[in-house]
Amino acid sequence: MQDRLDGWIREFEEFMILKNFSPRTIKTYGQIIRAFLHDYLVHHAPAPLNDDLARDYLLRRYRLGLDWQTVNSDYSAIQKFFKNVILEPWNVQKIPRPRKSKKLPTVLSRQDVVKIIEHAANIKQQTLLLLVYITGIRLSEVIQLQLTDIDADRMQIRINNGKGNKDRMVLIPEVLIDLLRTYYRLVKPQKYLFNGINKGTVLSPRSVQLMMSEAKKKAGIQKKGSIHTLRNCYATHHLENGTDLVFLQEQMGHKNLRTTIKYIGLCVERKRYIHHPIQGMTVRLHHHMALVSCSGSGQKTISASTSLVLNTLN
Repeated sequence: MQDRLDGWIREFEEFMILKNFSPRTIKTYGQIIRAFLHDYLVHHAPAPLNDDLARDYLLRRYRLGLDWQTVNSDYSAIQKFFKNVILEPWNVQKIPRPRKSKKLPTVLSRQDVVKIIEHAANIKQQTLLLLVYITGIRLSEVIQLQLTDIDADRMQIRINNGKGNKDRMVLIPEVLIDLLRTYYRLVKPQKYLFNGINKGTVLSPRSVQLMMSEAKKKAGIQKKGSIHTLRNCYATHHLENGTDLVFLQEQMGHKNLRTTIKYIGLCVERKRYIHHPIQGMTVRLHHHMALVSCSGSGQKTISASTSLVLNTLN
């Protein structure tokens, strides 16, 4: 039985390779199917593997209190395994896909972001945290950044094999170019922009999370937040400054604009400084009503009464 399960796992990995899934997705889905088949072996074998057993497994995952994203990944991997490897039917009426939870992401104020970066342990950690905040790139993307991905002349960073196995170019300000040059002179990283314990090796995701956690703790910030929170801050603070939504979608590597739109709900400054189009317009009203003029700042000026102006309203 174990040989048969190992064969299925191998077939599934080969299927994902042929479909050109990203290495990260292949690894994640492979782990999911291994866990699912181990559960099947312990609790159900040698009974036939069918969608009733898959439904039971997903329900138990829900009851463990796992979040939507985890169970949804389980669903996607197991569904693909059934349809493309063991060629068993998958009844979507019996096993509906989980509805996405609509939780707002965590965001920090600009002042808190500054405090966190200032309390990072060294120049390497400060540069990494600043780069994530300035560019909004993902944790998986920042640790894979290579020195050759930085284009100082064009002020761009190339993201290779981002989420969905997609490449993209991220625009960066001159201040970040200057910072990276200083960082390079002081630290002299090899191959990857941020090295692990040894030169030329990839920094582990866990190390980056610890950097953020320790800096946040030293800064005295109690609010929850991970390295991904800096990505949320990038999007939210940009929107508060009036950055174009479609531009942000491209920079962040979002497949769907709706993913970017969710950050609008986090904006404080955007709501505080919303100006209605009527502001800055002068409207002359009939019947000797006052002339109301709104300045760009929203301040009203009321003049003396004025006579009829718009003939269409006579």
